[in-house]
Amino acid sequence: MHPRQRPSAGNGLWRARKPPSTRACALLIAAGIVLCGTRPPVARAAGPGWPILHHAIDARLDPSTSSLSVIDTVLMSPPRDRRAPLRVLLHRSLCLTRADLDGKPVSVAVRDGFDPRHFWAKPDYEQLAEYDLAHELEVAAPPDGWSKHPVLTLRYAGAILDSLKAPKVAYAPGFETTRGLITERGVYLEAKSFWVPWSGEDPFTFTLTTRAPPGWETVSQGRRTGHGKDGEALTYSVWNEPAPMVEVYLVAGPYIVRQDPHGPVTLYTFTYADTPADLCQSYLKAAAEYLDLYQGRIGTYPFAKFALVENWWQSGYGMPSFTLLGDKVIRLPFIVHTSFGHEILHNWWGNGVFVDYQQGNWCEGLTTYQADYLYKEREGPAPAREYRLTQLQGYLDYAVGGGRDFPLREFRERESFSTQAIGYGKTMMVFHMLRRKLGDAAFDAGLRRLYTDFRFRAASWDDLVASFERASGQKLADWFEAWIGRPGAAQLSAELGSQGADECIVRLRQVEPFYDLQVPVRFTLAGGAAGTARVGAAAETTLVATLTGASVELRLARAATQVTVDPEYDVFRRLYREEIPPALSQTLGADSTLAIIGSRAPAPLAAALRALGKEWSANQNMKVVDEQEVTDAGRSGRALYLLGPGALADRALELGARLYGDALGRLRQQGRAAGASVVATVRDPQDARLAWTVVLPAGPDVVATLGRKLPHYGKYSYLVFNGEQNTDKGVWTVLASPLRLNVASRSAGAPPGGR
Repeated sequence: MHPRQRPSAGNGLWRARKPPSTRACALLIAAGIVLCGTRPPVARAAGPGWPILHHAIDARLDPSTSSLSVIDTVLMSPPRDRRAPLRVLLHRSLCLTRADLDGKPVSVAVRDGFDPRHFWAKPDYEQLAEYDLAHELEVAAPPDGWSKHPVLTLRYAGAILDSLKAPKVAYAPGFETTRGLITERGVYLEAKSFWVPWSGEDPFTFTLTTRAPPGWETVSQGRRTGHGKDGEALTYSVWNEPAPMVEVYLVAGPYIVRQDPHGPVTLYTFTYADTPADLCQSYLKAAAEYLDLYQGRIGTYPFAKFALVENWWQSGYGMPSFTLLGDKVIRLPFIVHTSFGHEILHNWWGNGVFVDYQQGNWCEGLTTYQADYLYKEREGPAPAREYRLTQLQGYLDYAVGGGRDFPLREFRERESFSTQAIGYGKTMMVFHMLRRKLGDAAFDAGLRRLYTDFRFRAASWDDLVASFERASGQKLADWFEAWIGRPGAAQLSAELGSQGADECIVRLRQVEPFYDLQVPVRFTLAGGAAGTARVGAAAETTLVATLTGASVELRLARAATQVTVDPEYDVFRRLYREEIPPALSQTLGADSTLAIIGSRAPAPLAAALRALGKEWSANQNMKVVDEQEVTDAGRSGRALYLLGPGALADRALELGARLYGDALGRLRQQGRAAGASVVATVRDPQDARLAWTVVLPAGPDVVATLGRKLPHYGKYSYLVFNGEQNTDKGVWTVLASPLRLNVASRSAGAPPGGR
């Protein structure tokens, strides 16, 4: 889930916009917007476009015809050339009926498409594919040139209906998406809908008055300053957003509205009639708690409201001052305790402090760290440790295993497992290591400074570095650059030095390129001692090794029985395959996959599995074959999906039984139960980098459901489903690790195994 701020399609050059002039402020104040004096300067993409300062929009929705009609009065700031044409983009299906300039009718030239050079100094043509819905409107300059701040009023109407589209990759994370649609089920309009005139990525303020059918409600950014019935019995609402925005959202539907005040902030739920009131109350209560949590840690909430808005298609978006969650999503019992807080936090990171996307998206990882990870940390050390391990395993399986690693500075948005593993997982771990390096007080102070200095401005990674340097008094540029400016992760190994009655020496090594690391090393002692933590009959103590080059020695003035390097997974590093169990993610993240239809699958099941394999293989390096066609050479170097019963599935389960014993036996017993579907992943016996995932559906009717669900269970080794319900899941037990040294049983030397 992510904030709906848009990457710039411009040339990536940002410059501060000066505050509006006195006349501009007067016009804005007349429109009910207080913008003078205290507003910090905002950033915009450099280019030849016309900056828009303010929209005053009046929109009427007609869902029965998928159409809307709009009157938009636009306050603009002209370019340096006061005789250049005024140009904006509008949805190509919206028909312009009238235009006025400074209160007088004016003619408008309408192009079939648009010229990108009219809006960007250096257009990024790859990103412009998403602008194909727009066409260009052009107003010639008056004979005596433009006024200081032209006011353009456009009246237009038409239909917008961009159908929902599935993710590009069948089992990649993500929701169906649309660039805008107006239907009898609901309305969703965003910047890519081009439903309001667009002239560039400059932030602007707006007021939006909407009229919708009786029983319908609308939602946008800002404070709701008007609401009721007009003379035609239509529902009208007025939304006023004085903070600078980069787009205007309009969401509408047959909503029941509930609201609670929380200090100066109004909390809302916009939900359908069949949504239980107690569920809405749980979201209102949670929203208040999240606001209190993050205001205490970061700073004052930047908007006048926060709203949970229910969506009829499954989504998970965080817009400024509201979140749009699917009707099935909000009913998942864990959402209010996890993803809901993530979306609220995006009002600080992403929608409060904007992201300079051209220099990398830092906010998804930071939001993940301060939301999803924080909630695990508050549960206790074990859930937090598991969460960190999951991020490291995701990086190994999806980025390293799939050969799709890249620097954090190149992350823009999540579009695959690998981009999620890096942009969310690695970034989250970088912030975790930074917090351990600086301490909680300096880390929190750095974030508060970032929020104070860049509220409603775009911040880059370099701006984050500067904020943390000022808060901590430390030089951090080189440390950050090692993590965000190049791909990769730390690669550690360890070996024992001399061991005596009162000494234990461990030599810690890393592979180039080197990182500046603080590596915890846990020593398990034979008996208790001052400063140790007793665990049963043994005792433990942890030392932190500072590793900046190839190696460092760590000496403990006690004899130890076991040494474990980075036992809590606090360092972003490449895991050894031996220290983690095989999981579904290892197959999901493989760069070359074979989906094999089992030889004993009955014809209806085989047909359903073949259809699933065909769907999965779209946009993937995946081949779907019947088991009878498979050769050893054909399987070599590929991860395997073993779909349905057959000899290879039997072999995989037998291999699992030898390695995982009772757990695999219990799983097979559940698989023999009527109506149970079983999924199990084992490691390729010839290549630890590869995995085999066995999928044994209970019947053809559940195959499509399994296909949709499996990508959400990537961290697990095995799964059991009864119908659509997951009834069992878990990971195989790991008995050894190259970074766990048993002093009594191992002599000094490099660890076995590989990555």
